[in-house]
Amino acid sequence: MTNRFLALLALTLCNLFSTPAFCWNGLEHMEVAAIAWEQLTPTAKIRAGRLLRLNPLYDSWIDNVVDADRDRVAFIKASKWADVIKRLSPYQPDGLSGSNGNRPSPDAKSRQNIGYKDTLQHKYWHFIDMPFSTDQTELHDPDTPNIETQINTFRDTLGAQSRVDDDVRSYDLVWLIHLVGDVHQPLHTAQRFTREHPEGDAGGNLVAR
Repeated sequence: MTNRFLALLALTLCNLFSTPAFCWNGLEHMEVAAIAWEQLTPTAKIRAGRLLRLNPLYDSWIDNVVDADRDRVAFIKASKWADVIKRLSPYQPDGLSGSNGNRPSPDAKSRQNIGYKDTLQHKYWHFIDMPFSTDQTELHDPDTPNIETQINTFRDTLGAQSRVDDDVRSYDLVWLIHLVGDVHQPLHTAQRFTREHPEGDAGGNLVAR
């Protein structure tokens, strides 16, 4: 066989068996959640399992799952919920127009923590645009609320000794599981300001692929 033929064969096989590359998707979120589950105490696992039963998608998470595995499987699948609601009725975009909903509106709904009666998508909760520049372009502070403010809010709510409705605790738990995964994605935590993108590159989303 010639080297040219081998090269063409290798290229053909790559095209046949390759899959689209996603920088951060449901699989990565579930991997992070699976690792987190193993770090929980037995008491925390029981508490998490009880709270997760309040999520509207819980029945689909544990469908055909044996009883002994339901809490763990639900915890892992819950990691995708905050992305799933972007395509799920009745959840609605709530960010500023012209930014694909990725910037918070100035009203109090951007910061509300009211449990599952909240049907806003809160896309801006998924990231924090920490600014940097490689050409001395002026920087802008990240919008709030963002992933940092929400992780702190949800952590504090779940750890609060005062009376908080389990509906809110459950909502906060599924968001927290997801956001801890998001914060491990570098493009969810940075924004580059350049002469080409003086308002920022939206966490790399405006960079041509």
